[in-house]
Formats: sequence, C-alpha cells, structure tokens
Amino acid sequence: MNGSNMKSQMRVSSMSEKEEAQETLEIIHEMSQILNCGLDRQQLAILVSMIENGVNPEALALVVNEMKTELNTYKKIHKQ
Repeated sequence: MNGSNMKSQMRVSSMSEKEEAQETLEIIHEMSQILNCGLDRQQLAILVSMIENGVNPEALALVVNEMKTELNTYKKIHKQ
C-alpha cells in the first residue's frame, strides 16, 4: 500500500469513527430524553468526553444531580 492509499484509508476510518460517535451520542440523547434527564446533546457530549478522559461516572452523576438541585433551589429563591 502506498502513502496516498494509506492516507485515504485513514480518512475513511476517521469518518467512520466520527459517524459512530455521532450515532452513539444520538442514542445517549434519546435515552436521556426517555429518562427525562433534562440534558441537551452538548451537555451529554461534555459528560461523555469527561468519562472517556477518566472521570468516574458515578461521581460525575452525583455532581450533575447536585448542580441540578442547586439550580432548582436558586430558581425558587429568585423566582425565575
């Protein structure tokens, strides 16, 4: 295989990985909506990235829940 074919094959591989990542994120978003998590695609992408980079998923879930609780408390106090 020459260098040109190798580069072309790498691009195809990268595109496939990108498409797989987008499909995975879409599935995660659908699950999030079914479970009424209140997270959008961007927020989910950030959380997935954090987990992929070594953040403990259970600890992250606790932080997200705590932040949602704090936000709800803030909204009640400030009537937003």
